Amino acid sequence: MSASRKQIKLIEDLMNKGAPIPSNDGGNPDLSMFDSIQAADAYIKANYHYLSKKTHLCKIGKQCRPDEYGEVLNT
Repeated sequence: MSASRKQIKLIEDLMNKGAPIPSNDGGNPDLSMFDSIQAADAYIKANYHYLSKKTHLCKIGKQCRPDEYGEVLNT
């Protein structure tokens, strides 16, 4: 059973806030967190703190991730 819609939305929000996307040995993105409910829960629990980080306004009315305005991500 794959991740629920709510989990997928939360994972996408985490990634938009700067949560790292794991990669496999070849350097390709490993998106296995979408494969099961358990994998989605593990990814969300490991990266939930990204939702509490402040975002700054890059342009009026647009929020952006820290890496978009020059801040180095803590990964």
